Amino acid sequence: MQKYIHYDPSPEEINTYRMQKSSDNNHHYYKIHLSELTEGQRKHFSQKFGISLNILESEQYLTLVRITDI
Repeated sequence: MQKYIHYDPSPEEINTYRMQKSSDNNHHYYKIHLSELTEGQRKHFSQKFGISLNILESEQYLTLVRITDI
């Protein structure tokens, strides 16, 4: 699953959630293995990014995408 975001996650969030960052010319990608998150961490993502908790529990990965050049 992909979710477009307006701001990059903080360095603390990248470290805490073990996000894998990659980039291309126009985007930053932050891949998260949802199966490795605790229930509390899933709730945090659900609230922060507006993603249904059911989706976070059923999907294997979440990729946050931020457009860097419009």
